[in-house]
Amino acid sequence: MKIEKEKEIEKEKKKIMTILKRKMGFVPKPLEDMSNLNMDMLKRYLEEKQIAYSGTNLDNKTQVFIALAVGIALDSPGCIMSGLNFAKKYGATVEEIMELYSVVKFSKASSSISSFANAMECLLENE
Repeated sequence: MKIEKEKEIEKEKKKIMTILKRKMGFVPKPLEDMSNLNMDMLKRYLEEKQIAYSGTNLDNKTQVFIALAVGIALDSPGCIMSGLNFAKKYGATVEEIMELYSVVKFSKASSSISSFANAMECLLENE
């Protein structure tokens, strides 16, 4: 009984990995690792992804640009490569992607100024 269950899980894992590779162009290592550790967790993650991208108010390219921007801002190589692959799939140009990067880079730098605001006030008060 246990062996049958393990075979069923392995078959499901192989199917999911094949779908991910077809859709993304590659299988991100963290998702592969998750599939080896907890298939139920991976399935929930993929269900949540499907829900997140099922909205109708943003087109696919805009959704992917948001995901790519977040991946860049959070320094997540897997999210960046996934977002890049999907951005290209939905017609993003090199110029658009580089402009997106420029905006993210500026926004991330601006947040560091914002984060340091209280410290700057303290420095000014102690002059």
